[in-house]
Parts: sequence; structure tokens; C-alpha cells
Amino acid sequence: MRLTKQTSYAIRILIHCAAAKGQYVRASDIASLDGITEYNVAKIVPLLVRGGFLTTSRGRAGGLKLARPASEINLGDVLCVTETTHVEAECVGGASFACGIKHVAPINLMLNEALEAFISVLEKHTLADLVHARRPEASPRKAKRPSKSRATVAASC
Repeated sequence: MRLTKQTSYAIRILIHCAAAKGQYVRASDIASLDGITEYNVAKIVPLLVRGGFLTTSRGRAGGLKLARPASEINLGDVLCVTETTHVEAECVGGASFACGIKHVAPINLMLNEALEAFISVLEKHTLADLVHARRPEASPRKAKRPSKSRATVAASC
């Protein structure tokens, strides 16, 4: 299964806001530091606001910030806001007519069960888990180039 770029960007936006520790962050800063176009940030932020993950404030000191603590933002909920959470295989045979049993076909029942399992695993994790798992040198504001020494190369393998 492959998630859309929209979900990837949404998680990166949320991580960036969580790293700001309650301070407002400008959308343009997120775009430039996280390698997301400003258009995509502007498209995803309303989804995250409607989902209850972000709040926004206009003006010079405004921007984006988390609507609640990162430990209360469930990754399964983020996925449900940014992805289509319904999987369905087409009827066999390439018929052009409507298939009346598609929603109860065995393959579709299996796919829905798999999707539910996938989401239930993500529901066990929060945004805080992702923020704490990041290495300090991976922080967008403190990004440093690793030195070319042998010790650094060996330690990163």
C-alpha cells in the first residue's frame, strides 16, 4: 500500500508544527524548510484545520500551530482525513453494467478488513511518537551536513 503525497505532506506539516512547541509557524517557512510547495501547504492546511489538528491565526504574528498536544493527535485519524479510507475491487469480467454484489464480494470484504487493520495499527501511535523518534540533527531548523569522516560514515550504517 502506498500513501498519497497529501498524507506525507500533512504529517510533515504536523511534525513541523509540533517541533515549534506551541509557537505559530508560517506556512511559507514550512514549505521552504520541508520541501513542499506553498500551493500544497495551502491545500492541506484546511484539511488539518477541519480535522481538528491545526489552528490558524492571521496577521504578522500569526501562522499555524497544533490545535492540541502532539500526544493527542492520533496518526490513524490523520490518515482518515487525508486518504480515501475505502478500498474496492471492480467486478470480474469487465461488465459495463452495475455490479450489485461488489460491496459484499469476498475480495472486497478482505480488502476492507486489511484496511481496518492498517488503520488500527496507526491508531496506536501519535504525532508525539514521530516527533520523539526524530534525530535532533534531522530538525529542519538545525539541519547540519554530516562530516565525511570515517567515524561518521560507520556510525550511520
